[in-house]
Amino acid sequence: MRPLLMAVVLVCLAFAGCRQGDTDKEKIYDIKGKVVSVDIAKKSVKLDHEDIPGFMKAMEMSFDVTDAKLIESLKAGDQVQGKLKVKSGTQLITELRKQ
Repeated sequence: MRPLLMAVVLVCLAFAGCRQGDTDKEKIYDIKGKVVSVDIAKKSVKLDHEDIPGFMKAMEMSFDVTDAKLIESLKAGDQVQGKLKVKSGTQLITELRKQ
């Protein structure tokens, strides 16, 4: 009985290890929303964004951006759309433009 239990545990651990690799894959999502605030010095923008299908529900939150130039011309109230890159739990806006 113990060898069977040990085999089941090893198979479960192997599958868990495989799933961890899936979270390391880079994924790109479309993002749309309204600018709440901009912090050029910190290279971040706070958005009240719509649902991001397959990733998260609509909410208000801050995102880091790849380049401060993406947010230099933005101000609170602007409607924007762009791309959100997610890898290993890190979220980074790579494209952002006014609608």
